[in-house]
Amino acid sequence: MPLAPARSVTARSSHTTAKARSGSGPASAATTRCKTMGDGSLAEFIARRVELIDSAEPGTAATRALSDLTDEAVSALAEAAFASSGIRWGLLALGAYGSRRLLPFSDLDLVVIVSADPRAAREPVQALLYPLWDAGFEVGHAVRTRKEHLRACTDDTETLTATLTGRHLAGDAALTAETLTAVASLARKRRTSLLRTLGSRERTGSPYDLEPNLKEGVGGQRDIDELTWRTAVDRGEPVSQPGAEAAPGVLGDAELGDLAVAQDRISAARWALHRSARRKEAVLDIDSAETTPSGGSALHESLATVHELLLATRGELTFEDLHPAPWSTRDLTRLLARGTVMLPRLECAARRGALETLAPGIAELMTLRRPALSHRLTVGAHSLLTTALAIELPATDAIATSGRSAGDLPLALVAAALMHDAGKTLAGPGHAERGEPAAVTAALAMGAERDTASAAGVLVREHLLLAETASGSDIDDEDVVLRVAARIGDRDLLVLLYTLTAADSMATGPSTWDAWHASLVRTLVARADAALADDVDGAGMVAAAESVRGAALALAGDGAVASILRSATVRYFIGRTPAEATADARLLAGLGPRGSRTQSSLRVSLADTPGAHRVTIATYDRPGAFALLAGTIALAGLDILGATAFPGPSGTVLDTFTVTSATLAEIGPETWTTLERHLTAAVEGHLDLRVRLAERRRHYPSRSNGRARIATRTDSTFATALDVSAPDRPGLLFDIADEVARAGFEIARVNARTRQGRAHDTFHIVDAEGLAPRDPGELGHLAMRVRERLARIAENS
Repeated sequence: MPLAPARSVTARSSHTTAKARSGSGPASAATTRCKTMGDGSLAEFIARRVELIDSAEPGTAATRALSDLTDEAVSALAEAAFASSGIRWGLLALGAYGSRRLLPFSDLDLVVIVSADPRAAREPVQALLYPLWDAGFEVGHAVRTRKEHLRACTDDTETLTATLTGRHLAGDAALTAETLTAVASLARKRRTSLLRTLGSRERTGSPYDLEPNLKEGVGGQRDIDELTWRTAVDRGEPVSQPGAEAAPGVLGDAELGDLAVAQDRISAARWALHRSARRKEAVLDIDSAETTPSGGSALHESLATVHELLLATRGELTFEDLHPAPWSTRDLTRLLARGTVMLPRLECAARRGALETLAPGIAELMTLRRPALSHRLTVGAHSLLTTALAIELPATDAIATSGRSAGDLPLALVAAALMHDAGKTLAGPGHAERGEPAAVTAALAMGAERDTASAAGVLVREHLLLAETASGSDIDDEDVVLRVAARIGDRDLLVLLYTLTAADSMATGPSTWDAWHASLVRTLVARADAALADDVDGAGMVAAAESVRGAALALAGDGAVASILRSATVRYFIGRTPAEATADARLLAGLGPRGSRTQSSLRVSLADTPGAHRVTIATYDRPGAFALLAGTIALAGLDILGATAFPGPSGTVLDTFTVTSATLAEIGPETWTTLERHLTAAVEGHLDLRVRLAERRRHYPSRSNGRARIATRTDSTFATALDVSAPDRPGLLFDIADEVARAGFEIARVNARTRQGRAHDTFHIVDAEGLAPRDPGELGHLAMRVRERLARIAENS
């Protein structure tokens, strides 16, 4: 009977290989199978194993106890299987099992070493493995002679490193010892090339990830394994844990003690994760981290310790980095000038206290967890990344470049970036205001003048202003722009605040600083800058808009197009070019009579945002017109980033949508053909958008869970903001816009953003007379209607 193929490292270059048929965790079915085999001792082992996994205190002691218990069963099975074979054989445990680090769902990596043809061992190997498979273990194995295993280690580094932690389990101890000695000798001979290979091993993530990969991620188990392998290479014998030989002068007794503590914490967190997930799992997610005893700040300390000691072993950090003296301002700025490439040194210095004289409290922030929307790092690591990105930004961003020369490091920006989240030492809202004093203190400690230190405080206090205003307010409202300008008060400070905003957003995550949001923030900054200019009255938006109108009229000449341009509101021209305004007017002028085949028309152009298009639709107004257009766009496979709506003459409307592809498919001519077909059918009343969008939701379900959150704001003169945060899905904007229309309101503008599968949309609404609704009862009723509709659809999806 053929054996099943394995995926384990021990399956490489072997004569017979295997994998498990189910997970290795305890299960009643596995126990039942053991009993039906008539093997009481194996059934007893399963029962003892279940009890150990459920009752043991997670950590190194538990992994060793589980390994020792497994040794008893595996060695007994092996001795019984080979008892009458007449073959000289020995059984090795490799990898984590060899290191006595078994977790509840770990693989068992086994190698049977034989002195003759491995094919002769087929029956006893089956007798060893089948009971383990039937008991639910995932077993990778190989059967080789000593020379064959040595050849496998020569050909494959993974097999070699797994054997460097190997140990004897059963059979001929001399045979297994010869094999382990030969492999260790091979590693010793290939020391230079092997260490080079280990040093180039890809490492992903950060020890400060809020959701760390405890096995393959930076600072995780694989990094400890590399230190162990380096020790084995230098000793010339298999080992189970790191030793001083891995890095003479770096790994002393204190460091080895720290590594032992780190191993215990990592093993404890992984054990708890296996036990709760009931499967192999390496990523400690946010929820698990909060409930796992060893999953908080102490775990980040250990991951960082492993990371730093490995970098020092590789020569990427120095002894002085591990034992730093307090840094001067010059030390800090010289390192920052080199950008994100120096983050490992910066993180090491911050965690080990070297920055405390310049940025008091930064060491505590390095392991402070404040999980929030889209954040991926601890507070301190996020702050350091923000600082490094802020220094690099002028190389690629024109706004950040203005007012700064190459290599210039404004102390106000450095202090603010380092301390912008210092207020998060206390949980809850208001961290920006709480962090202001810390930024002032840091700037003064760096030698800044009092006015520079005050500027650092303002930057921290207002570091959310630009991002929140751009995404949640109507930046075509001059009052909104003027309020932003008044809170900043200085054009140079505005540039620094923009730089901090961009760097903070990029450090948070790619979805936080996407091209669309970046374009909104830049537009807001440009308008606020104009408002702060000495030669501009207000924000200059009205004068600029009238200038666009005049240029558009010159392009249009006389006639219907010019009439439409003359009657358009000033707000319409804000953010448009004369050519765009003229094209829009021609679109409206070209509409046929209401009810005709030409009662709607669209125009497509490239948007300023990379990968996005601008779709302008002219049609006749009706209740729910915006919802109808949003629904047809969603049905065409497009995602709406933003939208504006303006009234035209004779009961017409002009709605402009900025869109991207909602799927992996690229936007092409067929996209616009589909959109035109849907638009015509919808306007003529031949398309049931609710039914069609429900069908699309079944094909593209939401990638996020959670309830919808609805709120209203009245901070704009021209419109009231309806903020909706909900799981993103096809037709979401249609459903919200439809409820807005049913409540008797109209939509003037939409800002739409998606982060980690959740939509954060702001609808700027007006009443039938074009005024901002203010009645709390009406707004509360609207919020309730939207919330109920989204909940109803979520239940039925």
